[in-house]
Amino acid sequence: MKTILLTTAAALGLASAAAAQEVTLQFWDNQQTESGLSEFQQAAVDRFMAENPDITVEVTTIPYPEYQQRLLTAVQGGNAPDIATLDQIWVAAFAQAGAVADLTDFAAGAGLSRDGFFGGAWDSAVVNDRLYGIPFNVDVWQFSFYNQDLLDAAGVAPADLTTFDGLRTAAEALTTDGQFGVGLFGHRGEDTVVVVNSFIFSNGGEVLNAAGECALDEAPAVEAMEYLQDLAQFAPDGILNANSGTMRELFLNGSLAIEFWPALEQPTLQASDINWGFVNGTAGASGTAVGTFGGWNLAVFESSANKEAAQKFIEFMVREDVNGDVVDLIPANVAAAEAFLAENREGPEDILAHLGNAKPRPLSARYLEVAEIQMTLYQDVFSGANVAEAATAACEDIDALN
Repeated sequence: MKTILLTTAAALGLASAAAAQEVTLQFWDNQQTESGLSEFQQAAVDRFMAENPDITVEVTTIPYPEYQQRLLTAVQGGNAPDIATLDQIWVAAFAQAGAVADLTDFAAGAGLSRDGFFGGAWDSAVVNDRLYGIPFNVDVWQFSFYNQDLLDAAGVAPADLTTFDGLRTAAEALTTDGQFGVGLFGHRGEDTVVVVNSFIFSNGGEVLNAAGECALDEAPAVEAMEYLQDLAQFAPDGILNANSGTMRELFLNGSLAIEFWPALEQPTLQASDINWGFVNGTAGASGTAVGTFGGWNLAVFESSANKEAAQKFIEFMVREDVNGDVVDLIPANVAAAEAFLAENREGPEDILAHLGNAKPRPLSARYLEVAEIQMTLYQDVFSGANVAEAATAACEDIDALN
């Protein structure tokens, strides 16, 4: 009888130990479809659980407009998820607040490094030389998509669109009654910010310098904004209320010759009747077109009691054989991106080159406030204000945030 009791106790002990090792991860993500995750991402979550039967992943998807506030409320209330996707522009604020875990040592131990990802995307997760996220997916603003039939009719070659001077000349030639040369837009939105930033970057300018001070009043940035102010005469009216979606509709109905958009636009164009192509942005004085990165990073929250399991989930989701199957943009893992682009996008080598040159938006914990000031500045620019004076005022406001 004693032997039976001991054996039963030992069995119960082993069962308890096994149960104690089982982990449930709470994973929050930006809603990608009406139902939540895309079917491909859901399949990847299921695959992870099959490979790791001791870890259950419970997914919550949240629409983008309310996602950041929901995360902030959860952190403040002590109910943060274990892991979440963070927009690149949110990482610095969450890191400075101590809300997300330092992943520097984890990344090194897992063999994850900047070399395996697009450099600008990796840099978007670095705050004070420490890593607070792993790049998950990426894209670049802007590629210049064009209507080949309209270019042919105006005697414009795609190569003409690749420089400031060439684009200006082409835009003028492409603007006629009922037809517009360029799809510039200037509403108060992040799409306005990233497109204007790309012209500033391509002219050798910055938004913030290495010391974190505003650089929008420096010559390269001012010259780029003056260029866009002049280029706006070849865009549809109502630029201050127009957004990228407005320009998409005009491009698809054949009345807009050149549209500024990320590579994510390609599936829409592939399904259209437009004879389209694209070039990699527009080079100014720098001699190279430099796009603005967009995308998402995977982060672990500091309050998580399951950091090791959360890190294992991240390592899985950015793996070369997984990352290309789970993203709705472009995989942040370069090897996965190469295969993804070759299969799903026109001009994959051109896209890869633009990704390699792209830069993240300012890595500031006050980024959202910086962006609001930029939106005001860019609206002033498109309203015809003196650019140098408007930039000086904007820089005073940005530097006052520090």
